[in-house]
Amino acid sequence: MKRCLLAIVATLLGCAALGGCEGTYAIADSHPSTGGVGSSGTGASGTGSGSASTDPVIQPSDSGNSSGNATTGGTSNGSGSGAQTDSGGNPSGNNGGNNGGNTGGGGAQVNTNPGFVNLAPPMGAPLDPAGMTVTPPPPAGWVWYEIEGALCRDGSPTGFYVRYTSSKKLLFYLEGGGACTSPGFCNFNPASVGQVLLGDLETPIGSAFGAGSGRQQPGTAGIFDTANSANPVKDWNMIYVPYCTGDVHFGSKPNSSLPGVSQPQQFVGHLNMKKFVARIVPTFKDKVDLVLLSGSSAGGFGTVLNYSMVQDAFGAIPVKAVDDSGPAFADAYFPVCMQKRWRQLWGMDDSFPSDCAECRQADGGGLARWGDYMVRKHPNFSVGLLSSMRDEIIRLFYSAGNNSCAGFETSEMVGTFLGANGGMISADVYTQGLEGLRKQYINNPRCAAYFIDGTLHQHLWRPRFFESPNPAMTIARWLTDFVNGQGDNIGP
Repeated sequence: MKRCLLAIVATLLGCAALGGCEGTYAIADSHPSTGGVGSSGTGASGTGSGSASTDPVIQPSDSGNSSGNATTGGTSNGSGSGAQTDSGGNPSGNNGGNNGGNTGGGGAQVNTNPGFVNLAPPMGAPLDPAGMTVTPPPPAGWVWYEIEGALCRDGSPTGFYVRYTSSKKLLFYLEGGGACTSPGFCNFNPASVGQVLLGDLETPIGSAFGAGSGRQQPGTAGIFDTANSANPVKDWNMIYVPYCTGDVHFGSKPNSSLPGVSQPQQFVGHLNMKKFVARIVPTFKDKVDLVLLSGSSAGGFGTVLNYSMVQDAFGAIPVKAVDDSGPAFADAYFPVCMQKRWRQLWGMDDSFPSDCAECRQADGGGLARWGDYMVRKHPNFSVGLLSSMRDEIIRLFYSAGNNSCAGFETSEMVGTFLGANGGMISADVYTQGLEGLRKQYINNPRCAAYFIDGTLHQHLWRPRFFESPNPAMTIARWLTDFVNGQGDNIGP
């Protein structure tokens, strides 16, 4: 089979030479829990045989000894081919002091080439397995953690759910749910973990009720079905991150002003992700040997956008990415004016690393070129894309950029679906965007794609995960192959 039909992953980030990316989607749930930051400490220094660095840039050297920063805690203990620290953590080996300040997440930098900025955040304490009680309770086996300083766009606290198992694998899933770019579109995006999107979320009509009361929590179907033997991740440890920041999990702009909305918006999805990773890595880095970072819709965008930070944090532990229904097209199919507004409104340029020159264009476009950076930085970057060929929901969101964004600030889903502001972008344009990704990345063995001839949105968290919307194989079989290192190219 042809490899890397990963047009969608590319679409989600224009990853030139990018790999496979799969996405999953569930209904978020949340509740307060006792998060907390690890206390600082002074760990024992150690020696490794590979590269070590005390600045944020990964540099090769013969020695693996690296001292930590006392403020964030601990000295690093190199392992295997060395250790790398950003602001004084423990990339691999023993945690410094009271598990404080682990910023490396792994010793040997087999998953990151030398010379790139290390995006791993300072590490906190491992999570307490007990978690915190939530009402209503999540599905059996899940526990909730509210993380100190993590906020939804309305300023309320947020966190994530964890399912612990004895597996050596970890699923790290980002919820989807629209994007807050105008008062109209913000009504179709949860502002807190106490809101969920109503309806089936497969079509514009099925999503017309917008956000309503309800607690986000993991689902029990598709990739979250832990009883179905066809699910390749059924026995894995799982992280479920609710979506309430409206910024595709990649904002770095607290107190942002949105025309038509009186309350300042906390577009801090990327800042939250760093806080989450700072607790997740110390909890799992010594227990797992593979991480699958995935998400659906807005969570699919967030999966690819946050990939480099997550991989840097896990260090020698490989991270694969799966994007379900969140493609970022090339500028010809993703209005540049819309990309510019995303950057300005959500502070996206502050989320991109300082050494990614291609991430920033003078006209505000080029978001898809983030993939080029990741391919250069991460030699094992592997991504898979799952999408319908004429996805109506993503077409609807891209339509906010119609007419050079003339109606961007007043656009809303129902009106756009009915023809306002030029209506939805055509099915042909969307298909051409996917086809462009297919042609660009088809020969890359690290790419995988599953394209479906239809218009429905999000697939991994639905019952059809175990079905064959494409006769070649089920989505579950495709994901199984991807996790095992085979990038299948499935679809029209």
